[in-house]
Amino acid sequence: LIEAVLPGDNLSLSAIRTIRVLRPLRAINRVPSMRILVMLLLDTLPMLGNVLLLCFFVFFIFGVVGVQLWKGLLRNRCFLQLNITTIPNQALFGDFHLRAFYIPPDQDSFVCSHPQSSGMTKCSDIPKLRKGNLTCELDFHTYNEQSSKYPGKPINGCVNWNQYYKFCNVSDKNPYSGSISFDNIGLAWVVIFQIISLESWVNIMYYIQDAHSFWDWIYFVCLIVIGSFFMINLCLV
Repeated sequence: LIEAVLPGDNLSLSAIRTIRVLRPLRAINRVPSMRILVMLLLDTLPMLGNVLLLCFFVFFIFGVVGVQLWKGLLRNRCFLQLNITTIPNQALFGDFHLRAFYIPPDQDSFVCSHPQSSGMTKCSDIPKLRKGNLTCELDFHTYNEQSSKYPGKPINGCVNWNQYYKFCNVSDKNPYSGSISFDNIGLAWVVIFQIISLESWVNIMYYIQDAHSFWDWIYFVCLIVIGSFFMINLCLV
C-alpha cells in the first residue's frame, strides 16, 4: 500500500520494512504476567525522570568544578629545553629520537606541574634514560669532550637526553588520545561518566594530582560515593 501511494520507482522502503521486527511485541497482550511487568515499567518512568534530573544536577556541579580547576592542565608536558643546533653530530645516537616533549616508554603520557603549582610531578622527576641495562649519566658536552679526546675509542656511558626536558608547558594533546580532559563541560561529563563507572578512574586521578594537587582525591572520592554508590543504586531502586 505504501509503495503504491508514494511516488518514485527508486524509493527504498527497507527502513520501513524493519518495523516488522516489532510484531513479536503483540505477544505481550497474550501473556498477562508480561503485560503487568511492562505496565509497571511504564509507571516508573515519571519517577525515573526525577532520578535523571538529579543525575544531571550532579554531572553539572562536578563538571563545572572540574573545568574551573583543571581546564588545560592535562595537556601539560615537559618540553625539550635545548638548542638542537649546538649539539655535535657525533653526540646524537642513531637509535634515539629527540621529541618535542617527553613521552615515557611504558605510559600514555607524562603530565607535569608548573613550578608555581603544587602538583605532585615536576619535570625534574623524569627518570634517567636507559639503554638496555645501562643507565645514562652523561650530558652531551661531556660526551663530546670524551669523543674528541679519545677519537675512535668507545665511550664508557651514554647521554641522558631526558635531563633536557625541563620546561613544563601546554601541549595540544590530552591523555588517552585526547579522550580524558576537563577543557570544556562536554568532555568533563565524559570523564565523570567514566569515573562513576569505575573504569580506570585511578589513572585519571593520578594525572590530575600530577598536574594540580595531591588533595584532588577529595573530588574523586565524593564523585564515586555520590555517583557510583548512590545514584546508580537509586536508578535500580
